[in-house]
Amino acid sequence: MAILGFTFDKLSVEKDRKLMEKEKPENLEVRYNIAIKGIKEEELKLQEKQKILRFDFEFSIIYTPKIGSVELLGHILYSDKNNKKILDSWDKEKDVTDNNLKAQLLNAIFQKSNLKAISLIQEVNLPLHFPLPRLVPPDQNPKNYIG
Repeated sequence: MAILGFTFDKLSVEKDRKLMEKEKPENLEVRYNIAIKGIKEEELKLQEKQKILRFDFEFSIIYTPKIGSVELLGHILYSDKNNKKILDSWDKEKDVTDNNLKAQLLNAIFQKSNLKAISLIQEVNLPLHFPLPRLVPPDQNPKNYIG
């Protein structure tokens, strides 16, 4: 039960400069979408052939109003002794029903895709899609206020 590989197949980022100039940052809403789009069995050729699973995924960031978007498509190569059970579940439900496996896959997608998205967002000067921690000087810290 291990992730063997993580690959991006498509990286796309767009910005609407005209709309971005009109909108104020406080009106901005950011939504994420993470979806596993498909699962198929593949052969991995190392010392001997080994059957593995390929999970195709999509990670997107959508800004509202539509000042821009980020779309990342890729796949994860995964080794598990329960390949057949996972594939059967996918064929019936079109979902990963094993919650531990699903959490492992989604966490890997979220972590790697967020790092790639930060780089792409900076290239086109879109606002960062999550707040970074900020340091506040002690004299401006609201917790120190007595009044």
